Order: sequence, then structure tokens, then C-alpha cells
Amino acid sequence: MLAGVCCWIAFGPQFNAKLLRQLSKKDWAVIASCAFLIYGLSVPLFTVAVLHADLAQVAFISALPAAGPLAWLLFKEKLHPRALLLIIISTIGLLLVAGLGSQSYHLTLGTIAAIISMFGFSMSYLMVRYHPKSLTNIQNTTLLFSFGWMPMLVLMLVDRQSIMPARIHAVALVGLLFSVIFNISGVYVLNHIFKHLKAHVASNILLLEGVFALVIGYMFYGEKLSPAELLGTALIVASTLALSMMSIRTKESAAEA
Repeated sequence: MLAGVCCWIAFGPQFNAKLLRQLSKKDWAVIASCAFLIYGLSVPLFTVAVLHADLAQVAFISALPAAGPLAWLLFKEKLHPRALLLIIISTIGLLLVAGLGSQSYHLTLGTIAAIISMFGFSMSYLMVRYHPKSLTNIQNTTLLFSFGWMPMLVLMLVDRQSIMPARIHAVALVGLLFSVIFNISGVYVLNHIFKHLKAHVASNILLLEGVFALVIGYMFYGEKLSPAELLGTALIVASTLALSMMSIRTKESAAEA
């Protein structure tokens, strides 16, 4: 809710009644559906996953580049066999970075929640292409947050949780402020990425988050990198660069044609 309020305070002047009236029922349904997929399904299930499964398992499942295959299955987006091979390679790299083996996995409430959450996030990313074309990315992001608090409020009421905390400390307020800023920035950037790139390219780029985490841990916290983690990092970076180059060549070929 706070993110939505902040968005309206900062970007409200970009809206007017005429612009909002021009949005069709389909446009409102798309925005509301994205909000539900993220905040009514994926975020709560991710919380369940964290509480009932190993963090390494949750991190691995959540980072799987499922958006590309989903776009191919549901929206007939072209997925070249070479691109599929590179996605598999990057997934192997992710497995190495997470430090998991085949013996690490067994189906539990936590892993099931993580899988459903991952697909929910992936579907919300893919629905970005159906956002109203008459709105800018920041306007779409603002409307998304305007709906996002509703499913969370319903879940809190159903679970009989207190809406307001009993005590609010200064440190908590600072943390809340930064979480709001990062939340808004993250959704804005994700919308931009999936709007302008093929789903399999965009989802593979997100795998670099794990690589950056390893680098930050090594540089600032003195964490040692195992040979498996180094190999996994190399596979992720190489496959991401290869997918990006393939995408650029495809666009250049289409432009020349």
C-alpha cells in the first residue's frame, strides 16, 4: 500500500481523468491480474517456501528461467533450439552456484510453494506485453501498485493478522523506506526488460543476480568461491551473453529484411 501511495505522490501528476477513462475493461483486467499474480499468489507462496524449505532450494527454484519456455508454450513466442540449449546450460550453472545436487531435492510443501510462486512471477512478467500501450512504464507500474495492496490486505484479514505493527522503530522506518524504493524500482525495471526483450533473453539476464551476489560476497565479505561456483558463474555469464548476441542478430536480420 505504501508503495502505491508513494507512486501516486511522485507520479500522480502524469495521470488525468481522460487518460484513465480511455482504459478498457481488458486493460484494467490485465493490470489487476498482474497485481494478483505477484502479490496475491507469488509473494505469499514464496514466504511459505522460505519457511518450509531450504533457502538454497528456494533460491534455485525461484531463479529458474521459466519465462522463455512459458512464452513459447502459451504465447507462441519463437524459441530457437540453440536458445533452448543455452537456457539449459544456464540452469546447470544456476544449479552449481546454488550448490545443490540431485540428492538435495524432495517434494515438500516448501518446494511446491516455490515452484508455483516461480510460475506466478514468470506469468506476471509475460503479461507486461499486454499492459496498456497508451500508458508509460511508470504509469503502468503506479497502477500495478494501486491494486497490489488489495490481495495482501485480504490475506492479512483472513489470517487475522494485525494491519499496523504494535511498535515502529526508527531503524524499521528506514528499512521500510528503502524496501519501498527498491520494490518500485525493481518492478519498473522488470516491466521495462520484459517489454523490450524476448522472454527467454530477459529471464536469463535475471540469473546474473546470483552472479552479482557471489561477487559482492567475495569482494566485501571475504566469502570463498568454490570451483563449482566459479564454473556455474562462467556458464551463466556465457549463456546470457550468447542469448543476447542471438537476439541482437535476429533483430538486425529482421531490420535488413
